[in-house]
Amino acid sequence: MPNLNFYAADDDWAAVVESVFELGLFRVFESDSEPGRELREFRAAADIATAPQGRHLELFVVGSGPEPTVSRIDLSADSPGDPTFRYCCEGWGLVQLYYGGPFGTRELRWSHTNHNSAKRAATWAATVPRLGDPAAWDWAAVTSASGRLNRVIRRMAVSRIGPHPVLPHAGRLIADGGLRHEYGTGVHATPSHG
Repeated sequence: MPNLNFYAADDDWAAVVESVFELGLFRVFESDSEPGRELREFRAAADIATAPQGRHLELFVVGSGPEPTVSRIDLSADSPGDPTFRYCCEGWGLVQLYYGGPFGTRELRWSHTNHNSAKRAATWAATVPRLGDPAAWDWAAVTSASGRLNRVIRRMAVSRIGPHPVLPHAGRLIADGGLRHEYGTGVHATPSHG
């Protein structure tokens, strides 16, 4: 599973999303809809910037497999607010792109890309039959597109923390906030208590 954890903040996320569209390889969906709303497919980077759910995306590599599955999730009766459902976007060969970003002023969480492998999807296929046969996916195309996106993100980096690329705005936030200690899912101003 090609995975890339990277540090992004503010305009870095917009640059990553713009790159997704510039590559021309993906259809872009929100991972989860807003409660009570339909799942959205985004047609342009600007649409994502204004979307409340635009920080967790599912990327469908065009021509790589069946259409993504939109699954309804019924919310429990004690969930806050009036909506009783939401939708999520699923598919064996979808590429996840999640924004971690700043968490308060003392932590910057990883942003993240990843996708299944053919082997992992085949292992879990019987558990999630609604997603169909993993063999219907062109895994070479999924891996290639995911790898291209990861290379674009790595080229945006101005530095690294361990193996994690640091994009320009994240670099400034790290320096300005005195974030020096990497543990858990990000970099922090203070060391871990463990």
